[in-house]
Amino acid sequence: MRVLPRAALALLLLLWIGLPAVSQESEWDVPIAEKILDAKPGVALEIELPADGARVQPVRITVPDGTSKLFVHVQEATADVDLWLVREKAKTMDAVIESAAYESATGLMNERLHVTEGLRKGVWYLYAACLSAAEDEEVSFKLLVTFNEAPALPALPALPFKPIEQLKPLERAVMACVMLNTDEGGGTGTVVTPTGLILTNRHVLELEEGHASRVYVSFSRDARSQPVQSHIAVVVEQNEKLDLALLRITEDINGNVVEKPQFTWLPIANEVPELGDRLRCLGYPAIGNSPSIGSITLTSGVVSGFSTRKGNLEWIKTDCLISAGNSGGMAINDRHELAGVPTESMHDPDTHEAMGYVRPVGSIPKPWQERVTKDLPK
Repeated sequence: MRVLPRAALALLLLLWIGLPAVSQESEWDVPIAEKILDAKPGVALEIELPADGARVQPVRITVPDGTSKLFVHVQEATADVDLWLVREKAKTMDAVIESAAYESATGLMNERLHVTEGLRKGVWYLYAACLSAAEDEEVSFKLLVTFNEAPALPALPALPFKPIEQLKPLERAVMACVMLNTDEGGGTGTVVTPTGLILTNRHVLELEEGHASRVYVSFSRDARSQPVQSHIAVVVEQNEKLDLALLRITEDINGNVVEKPQFTWLPIANEVPELGDRLRCLGYPAIGNSPSIGSITLTSGVVSGFSTRKGNLEWIKTDCLISAGNSGGMAINDRHELAGVPTESMHDPDTHEAMGYVRPVGSIPKPWQERVTKDLPK
């Protein structure tokens, strides 16, 4: 975090929207539904958590004799759902987390909990929690429990949604702008090659301890649709000083290796925009959306100035609104090329003035640029 001189009365913030880390030290003051539902093997249990109500639904699972494996799959979730399996009922979420025999709290929207060892017969209690959901948010999802055999995995959307030559320039930008989720947070990224290389901010990968090496990727079909989580990317490059990271999509969320990738991608600009040029930022900010999922947001502004150090361009300044969750997303020029990565924002609490900071694509390390160029169509 970079703090401006006291006279500026402003704070420069890293824009990261993330879920709180789950640990025994956390204090989760979230309401648990009083009614305990019963799971029937092979039958999807429909769960609704009303606005201003419980954020956690307990489910009783009776494991019969001779059962060696348990599979729990969340389906059609409207918010990020995590799972904890305990032997005894718990009154608080802290107690659930502390006593959990098995848990699955990852960046996967439709969480999956697989117990393949140490499962005992008898009654278990599953706690399906939406810890990132807003208090006034209505949450719904389905819960499918099976014994011994895992249920069929859901069909994933075929990508690309449309051939790139059929897309209008802004449509292409929307489809190349992806939502990224780690086990503890997330942000936005831009697909910059058809092979699935993604440029984003390094701080999007931050965890309570260290940085994520795998990231869940969601694509939007259009500007009106919520992004669909479909793939996993791994970190191939990262630079702490520049706060940049390069990811590569390697498999889908069902574990299938991506063999012939053809992702919608956005070209990187060769020129730095001039003062006064229009700049538009796309991403998945928390404001106006659910904390865990929401449609893409576009804000527009101009190049307000530049920040240089020792003759090198470090930042493009802009009045384009950049909010928490935009981190790692795209700032595009009038040619719909990627001009920079929205990274930071300065807010003055007294005057309510704001200034966004975009890392110019010219800052991308040369070896990264060569890797991107190598993967572009000839």
